[in-house]
Amino acid sequence: MIDLYTKPELYDAIHSNYMWDEKIISKIGKRVGGPVLEIASGTGRLSNVIIKLGLEYTGIDLSKEYTKTAKMRYGNQGAFFVQNMQKFDLGTQFKFIFIGFNSFLHNLSNESALDCLKCIYQHLSNNGTFLLSIYIPDPSFLYRDPNNLYAATDYFNFKDSKCRIMEKNLFNPETEINNLKWFLEVDGVLQEEEYNFSQKMYYPHVMDLLFEKAGLVIKEKLGDYDSSPMDQESNMQIYICGKS
Repeated sequence: MIDLYTKPELYDAIHSNYMWDEKIISKIGKRVGGPVLEIASGTGRLSNVIIKLGLEYTGIDLSKEYTKTAKMRYGNQGAFFVQNMQKFDLGTQFKFIFIGFNSFLHNLSNESALDCLKCIYQHLSNNGTFLLSIYIPDPSFLYRDPNNLYAATDYFNFKDSKCRIMEKNLFNPETEINNLKWFLEVDGVLQEEEYNFSQKMYYPHVMDLLFEKAGLVIKEKLGDYDSSPMDQESNMQIYICGKS
């Protein structure tokens, strides 16, 4: 059993073609300005989006390995810190704070999610903007056969091999935590190593309550990165918030 968040090279390979959220992050960054804080900044995939705008950038992440990689890439253009999203204190405020695709789901209880949002409130300037992006829980995904393997990614190149991630999951409806196991398939051969991680499912009505308790006001609810409004057909829940 291996912690995926100690494997920056594999993580980067998996997400090498992931750029759907870059446009909306760049759009808000241009409109709001800096300084900017990214929570769960990882290896710096979205750091570069902000840095290219010429805005002051800070990123925090719990993974020492990912943060080290981000520092190697962009350390002379931004600041990177190993911090817990539920209890960080940077001693300053930001005009734009964001949490990229699904990273918020690593808060495995409503209490830890609220702690995270309260920290964001403390670090957000009075006229600042906060963006949060997570998917809407999908029963067809959560209640799959836990004994079967399913393709979690398209094919990608990793160490000169054609690879993809195969996964299985077990969802606990009481805790609303989805436990995932990933396996790397290399040139058609499934590897033995397991990469385990968990995500808590947050429904839109729960997010409404959490934002309210944290003192954050939802200004827009989007259902996709194309900025279409959230509705019953949406797969994503993207929130653009400010302070109350």
